[in-house]
Amino acid sequence: MAKINVLDFHVANMIAAGEVVDRPASAVKELLENAIDAGADEITVEIKRGGITFIRVSDNGCGMTRDDVRLSVLRHATSKIRDAADLDGIMTLGFRGEALAAISAVSKMRIMTKTAEETVGTLLESCNGEITDITDAGCREGTTVIVEELFANVPARRKFLKKDASEGLAVGAVVEKIALSRPDIAIAFIADNQRKFATEGDGKLINAIYAVLGRDFAKKSAKVSGMTDGVEVEGYIGRPDNTRANRNCQNFFINGRYVKSRTAAAALEAAFDSYIPSDRFPTCVLNIILHPAYVDVNVHPAKLEVKFSNEKIVFDAIYSSVRNTLTEHLDRPRVTMEPGMLTGENVRGLNPFVPIYDPYTNDEDKTKAAQSKIAFDEPRLASPDERIPSLPPKDEVSPKEKPRQESPAVLEENEPTIDQLVPPLRPYQAPVSENPASEEIPVIPLDVMPDLNLDLSAYVKESEPQPAAEAMPAESNYVRPSEERRSPELKVPHYKMLGEAFNSYVFIELGDTVLMIDKHAAHERIIFEEMKRNMQVGASYSQVLLIPIELHMTPEECASLIEYADEIKSCGFDYTVREHRQINVEITQIPAALDQNQAQTLLATIAGRLADGTGTVDTSRESFYEKALYQASCKAAIKAGRIYAEENIRWICDRLLSLTDIKVCPHGRPVAIEMSKHDIEKQFKRI
Repeated sequence: MAKINVLDFHVANMIAAGEVVDRPASAVKELLENAIDAGADEITVEIKRGGITFIRVSDNGCGMTRDDVRLSVLRHATSKIRDAADLDGIMTLGFRGEALAAISAVSKMRIMTKTAEETVGTLLESCNGEITDITDAGCREGTTVIVEELFANVPARRKFLKKDASEGLAVGAVVEKIALSRPDIAIAFIADNQRKFATEGDGKLINAIYAVLGRDFAKKSAKVSGMTDGVEVEGYIGRPDNTRANRNCQNFFINGRYVKSRTAAAALEAAFDSYIPSDRFPTCVLNIILHPAYVDVNVHPAKLEVKFSNEKIVFDAIYSSVRNTLTEHLDRPRVTMEPGMLTGENVRGLNPFVPIYDPYTNDEDKTKAAQSKIAFDEPRLASPDERIPSLPPKDEVSPKEKPRQESPAVLEENEPTIDQLVPPLRPYQAPVSENPASEEIPVIPLDVMPDLNLDLSAYVKESEPQPAAEAMPAESNYVRPSEERRSPELKVPHYKMLGEAFNSYVFIELGDTVLMIDKHAAHERIIFEEMKRNMQVGASYSQVLLIPIELHMTPEECASLIEYADEIKSCGFDYTVREHRQINVEITQIPAALDQNQAQTLLATIAGRLADGTGTVDTSRESFYEKALYQASCKAAIKAGRIYAEENIRWICDRLLSLTDIKVCPHGRPVAIEMSKHDIEKQFKRI
């Protein structure tokens, strides 16, 4: 008895249909792609009960003749390709000739179509893969496909469908992707007699994003445009304040086709490194345009995945385009102000906003006003070289204003007097706190700035545990920011410094806006960019190992190390790949700035990313070194909650306003937030 059975044609069609159409969303996707390939500029999608009972896709495309519509429901019938040579340059969305055949095999389907040359249209009816009737019909130019009772003849498939609401959301997601890929086509989506969205079809991608993803997403997006090695990248990315907890809002299109690409996602996330927190994911709507011969779209049954002939150039194109947008064309986030009222008690309770204390002035009134706002539990410490306003003669000092003695004063429970608020006029020394935890925090002079010309190798290599007294940089590493350190090329716009809140947030007036600056985050980013710039312009040094490091890597990783050997060795590595061995990589030379463990991690990271197409040598190395600089810049930056001289704060503001690429700190938090004059006046009912 024969064990091999030749399936019936009808059964084979039902099995094949499951590969192309596994849920209503798959059917809608195939019908939409056919409508786009037909040249339509208006498409309407309507579903009921999640598309299980009713799907209708109408377009104003070229339509089909009666002979063509009869052939359209047969398997492997297509107008997109003729022979094998056409597979090297596919620009259409549908080309396999399986969509209508697969849908008709598992549903009741009607096709109404008419061409511009015909005076009457054609109606085709099919049931479970068999054509039941073909007649004349009155219809407009284009094609309308109606699908009813999907999977009614395949109970095994239908029982795995989810609830109507879930299937409807899946259909909506497919229509959204198609609408974003073709902003030149007006696409409307109707679910259960409710219009969900409709695009204008004016060719402007930002308008399609507004209609599909919403106003908030569109307002927090930045335009991307660039070309690298013949690969063009166009679209929009979400700003650092427009991120998600997953990758569901990353939309990539290859020549107008929505795809899921690990290479594209890795390039996008690498470009956003140091701009967003590590647990957040960037958002985008990006179209990658390249020659169709360099991409294979026939590697996935649903055409959701593609294969590039050279993933490196695609990665570089996306990375460079997105990175340029982040560094050059991003705006600061704006405050969203909600209407509200503050009572007098609330205002007195806040008490955060004070002028910045300037120790280099003899204006007694200004000094007292600044000092009177300083909380008595956070005394300001005076450094030895600080010029302090002179005291009145000894015989003119009133008993209430008598300076404090050298012994520390005991704080009373009642409101402190002026002599308790004014800091002691004595040489700098560590404060004595009643809180034991605060005594563990090393204290540094507060009127000085860190030196940005730091030795990079000290920060690239992980620091060893140090005693508490040496955790912060020594005082000798600090210098006072003078006019000589101000770079002449910095173009600082005119601004007015208003004050500081909570000893953390600096308010400045810049034109018609007020900037609220996080002084720690801003200074941290300034130091980070300076150290990264020194790293990029510095020469690459290597150290030869007395005892080579032996590693085991996969065959794919070894192949990447061989293919990109010149680029990897230019980073300071030298190694030998030994085939057909368990320990197949021997490292004999590593970058001088790294220890052996860090060098192993960096080489393994580079090899892994090259093997799976999620990175390049340069981006992997840069990302590795940047992560090593995060902690160094954070430790060197001034601290929130502490009082600093006005010249230090102004030094930070000058660089923040002159270096336009500084928008977030290395950890992804914003360094400044804008409040426009219009928004402020609106809150006070002036407009």
